[in-house]
Amino acid sequence: LYELSHKYGLPDNVSEQLLPDRLEEIKEAIRREIRKELKIKEGAEKLREVATDRRSLSDVASIVKKSNNKLAELKSELHELESQIILTQGNSVSNNGGHVTRPLPY
Repeated sequence: LYELSHKYGLPDNVSEQLLPDRLEEIKEAIRREIRKELKIKEGAEKLREVATDRRSLSDVASIVKKSNNKLAELKSELHELESQIILTQGNSVSNNGGHVTRPLPY
């Protein structure tokens, strides 16, 4: 959690009560990065269609490969984070005698 908070520019010192909100913030940041990377990949694939020389094709292939690697990494982070969210929710239930607590809407 510390690594993900640091990577996405969010403070890492958070109280137990604010942890679910922080996890959701990180989750949204990862989703934004995934959307951004998908646009990069889409643009590179469009470039591939119009590239004519070998060097351009090679450059585009490199961009697509990097993008695919980044997407795999982001999806792995998202999966890890979702597991952490489930664990946090489980701890919240067990710490509150089986009652799920939700923050009050303000």
